[in-house]
Amino acid sequence: MGTRWWIPPLWLFACAIIQSSLIPAVGFRLVRPDLVLDTVVIWAVTRGAREALPWGLMGGLMLDLVSGTPFGTLTLVLVIVAFLSSAGDINLFPNALWLPMVTVFVATFVHAIILLIVLRSLGIPNDWWLDTLRTVTAPTAVVNVVTTPLVYWVVRKFTDNDRSRIQMRFGRL
Repeated sequence: MGTRWWIPPLWLFACAIIQSSLIPAVGFRLVRPDLVLDTVVIWAVTRGAREALPWGLMGGLMLDLVSGTPFGTLTLVLVIVAFLSSAGDINLFPNALWLPMVTVFVATFVHAIILLIVLRSLGIPNDWWLDTLRTVTAPTAVVNVVTTPLVYWVVRKFTDNDRSRIQMRFGRL
């Protein structure tokens, strides 16, 4: 039997709640894994842009609901990162774990830079770009790479149960 349509959105919702509520409550305040970013980037690398864009949209909306940033900010950033993380609809290394790990590392920096640009354009001051990238983003990128194998395994379970692609598309792209 194929993957139920509600499992991927439920996974993204769980990731958003875990990374915004549970992990900070445990004591990780400054550096914590970005599980939604991990999921979206892994989906982009393994499934392509056409399927990753709705995941970026859905994951961003869920993060916007639980974060303190202006609504829509994280949605915009995650959709852009999903697009940039994919190589179109081509996957040259479908079962290689190293490619999602490298892409997650780079995408963490891209995500942070785009987020800082968007926040600055909204009038929210952030004058410590290099300091933020060095003290927050770099350790977060390392933590994201460490969590990538677990997230990759879960995301692969979505597709291993169903050999066909999970249809989460908005019309034709």
